[in-house]
Parts: sequence; C-alpha cells; structure tokens
Amino acid sequence: MFRITYVYHSCFTIELDHTVLIFDYVQGTLPEFDHDKTVYVFASHRHPDHFKPKVFELVKLYPKIHFFLSDDIRQSSTWFARLRITDKNLKDYVTVIRPNRKITYAEMTIESLKSTDEGVAFVVTAEDKTIYHAGDLNWWHWEGEPDQENQDMAEQYKSQIDQIAGRSFDAAFVPLDPRLQDAYGYGMDYFLTHTQAKAVFPMHMWDKYDWIDKYIKTETGASYRDVIYKITAPGDTF
Repeated sequence: MFRITYVYHSCFTIELDHTVLIFDYVQGTLPEFDHDKTVYVFASHRHPDHFKPKVFELVKLYPKIHFFLSDDIRQSSTWFARLRITDKNLKDYVTVIRPNRKITYAEMTIESLKSTDEGVAFVVTAEDKTIYHAGDLNWWHWEGEPDQENQDMAEQYKSQIDQIAGRSFDAAFVPLDPRLQDAYGYGMDYFLTHTQAKAVFPMHMWDKYDWIDKYIKTETGASYRDVIYKITAPGDTF
C-alpha cells in the first residue's frame, strides 16, 4: 500500500503496509488508520500553520505512535495535562530532530535539512519508500526585500537542496507559495531540476490550488508536469 492524502496546507499523510507517516498536522480531517499500524507524526517547526499541541491527541487513538519534533519546538510538560492525557508521559513519545542529522528509529531512517525559515525539512525512508517533506525549507524571495537578503536566501536554499541532489524520492512535498508572486516557483524549479522525484505534491499554497496549473505552464513546470500532482481540496487521495 502507498496511499497519500492531502489534509490541509502542508499536512499530508502517507499510509504504507505497516506504517503511517503524518506531516505538519494542524487542522482538517485525518483519514482513519488501522490501529495495528505504527503511526509516526512529524512537525517541521513551531509556526502555527505547521504545529499545534493538539496533535498529541492522536495518542488517544493509536496505541503505537511516536512524534518527531524539530528542535525549535519548545516542549511543555503541561501539554498532555491540558489535553487530558493523564496516563502517559510526553517524553516517552517524542524524539527531537535537529538540522542536518541522520537517525534510525525502529526500521525507519530520518534525515533532516536546515530550513531557510524555521526548523527542518525531513527525508524519511520507511518500508523501502523515501519521502521528502520540505516544511518551510524554500527559496523565500520576497519582493521589496534588499537584494543581498534575497541573494543570501537563494544560496542558503541551494546549499540544502544540494545535499540531496540526484537522490530519488517516491514522493516529495514542496512549497509553491503564491505570496512570493513572480518568485513563487523558484524553490520548486530548483528542487525538480536537482532531484529525481517520482511524485511531487505542491503545498503551502494558502488554498490557492489554481497556482498548480499556473506552475505547470511555466518552462520548468511543463517539463515535469507528469510528476506534479494536482491538489484541488482537502481530502484528495492519491
């Protein structure tokens, strides 16, 4: 099984034969998963459109669950109490992920890149599938910012993507943010032309899904239109 569901904004779930991966869940309806499967929850950074403590309510639903949090997320011992989770200890459920690290957890490998905003991007290998989730690792080129700041951002982004250049991903989740205006595709362009992703899911679009169609009409987008999946609404399943 290899089922991907778009939940909202930057949240996707990946259901494999024995494992479920959930990235950056903050709101929306999650699919229901087999309780015999192990559920791994990833939070790329502390921004409220990528992480909210309510995600820990999932421990009430799934007996085999673990959370991987970027090290910029300050953990609170009161989270479980506020969520009325009284029979479990937070520290037993959380592994902290720092930038530019590689760890093995159970039979899963997790690599991290340093975000150009906050936190990390994830490269996760589980059940012979390799997944890339960018979080807020993107080429953030803001119109009106000083040229030097935009140039520094470009170099920072490229230096991180260059660490995974040439690698193959079964699925990749990459920002395509309309707020960047004419620069909205810079990060996607560089990712596509420097990796070998079999399926690419644009995200961080602030509900403006028509920008996917706009992107695949660009020169780079058109060259990769066969691997770019069109999202139309929360709940889309692939």
